[in-house]
Amino acid sequence: MALALLVHQISVFLSIIGFFARGLGHIFEMSWINNKAAKVLPHIIDTALLVSALTLLALGPWALSEHWIQVKIAGLVLYILLGLMAFRFATTRLQKAIYWMLALAVIFYLVAVSKTHSVLPFMAL
Repeated sequence: MALALLVHQISVFLSIIGFFARGLGHIFEMSWINNKAAKVLPHIIDTALLVSALTLLALGPWALSEHWIQVKIAGLVLYILLGLMAFRFATTRLQKAIYWMLALAVIFYLVAVSKTHSVLPFMAL
């Protein structure tokens, strides 16, 4: 389980950095965004992220019935939809930037949920 957790944490980090960079690339219409590596690498990283998450869920002490796990799944769906809007469907630079920033806010919320195991990670105890 320790290896799965390490792979998951590294994948989260790489996924966030990649999403951040790709967002800038799309917003500022940089040429590298059309390179094969820029299109394939995120899928490889996100596959490792998903496989490690499922492994942790299968091996760890957590269950799908836990609220913070359910919030993470719902948040992941929202993050994917916002990413699609930012990278595929938004037509103006402003639209791309807004959807990209919203997706970043969701992913950072999900990281906080993961760290605290709470659906309200920013609330004082």
